[in-house]
Amino acid sequence: MRKYIIGVVLGLLVGAVLYFVQPIQWKGQALVRVGQISQSQNQSQSQGQSQNMFSIEPLSTVVERLKSRSFVLAVAERAKRREIEELLNVDKGSGLTIKPVRNSDSLIISVVNPSSELVQASIDSVVAELLSKHDAILIAYQADIRKELSRLELEIDVLSKRMDTLIDSMTIASGKPAEERGLAVGFEVIAIQHDLDYKLNRASILRESISSANIRPTSLIEPTSISQQRIFSTLLRACLFGALLGVLLSVLWGRWIRQEGRIQR
Repeated sequence: MRKYIIGVVLGLLVGAVLYFVQPIQWKGQALVRVGQISQSQNQSQSQGQSQNMFSIEPLSTVVERLKSRSFVLAVAERAKRREIEELLNVDKGSGLTIKPVRNSDSLIISVVNPSSELVQASIDSVVAELLSKHDAILIAYQADIRKELSRLELEIDVLSKRMDTLIDSMTIASGKPAEERGLAVGFEVIAIQHDLDYKLNRASILRESISSANIRPTSLIEPTSISQQRIFSTLLRACLFGALLGVLLSVLWGRWIRQEGRIQR
C-alpha cells in the first residue's frame, strides 16, 4: 500500500511538472463561405433562359489554391513576413489545414504554430488574399457580362432601326407588286422581331445576373479566432494522468519485485 501511495504522489508531481513544461501551440481559425455568381442557362425556345447559381470556384479548387506555392508566396508578401512562407509551405510540413464543411459551400481554415503573433498574421493574410483573389474573379466576370451587354445593345439598336425601316416601306408601298414585296417584308419583320425578342430577353437576364441580388462575394462568416492548444488543457487533468501513471507503475514494480523474489528462492 505504501508503494501505491508513493507512486500516486510521484505521479502527481510528474503530472504537475508536465503541465507547466508542456509545449504550447496556438491555433488560428477562420470560417469562410465561398461566394456565388448567377449564370444563365438555355432551356427551350419558348421558355427562354433561367438563372442558376454557381460557386466562384469549386471547393476542391479553392483547397488546391490555398495550398499552392504561388498563393503562399502572395500571402507572405501581403503580410510582409517571410517566415509565413515556411509556415504555410506544404513541402516543409505546412501548419495550414483546410477542411470543407459538409453539405455547405464553406471552409474551415486553420493555422498552427508556437507563435501567437505569427498565427494571427498568417490566418488574417490567408483570408485577405483569398477574398482578394475571388473579388478579382468577380470583377472579371462582371466585365465580361458588361462587354456582352454592350454588344447586344448595339445589335438591338441595329435590328430596331432595320424593322422601323421595313415597316415604313410597307406603309408607303401600293399595288400588286408592292403587295408581293410587302408579304416578303412581313416575313422579314417577323424574323427580325423574333431575333429582337431573344436579344432583349438575353440582355435582361445578363443585367439581372450582375445585380447585387444575384452576386454573393466570398466572405468571412465569423471573425478569425486564436486559441491555445495543450496536451493537457488543465492542471487537474495533468495530475490525474500522473496519478494513474504512478499507480500503474507501482503495480508493475510490485509484480516485478515478487517475480524476482520467487526466482531467488
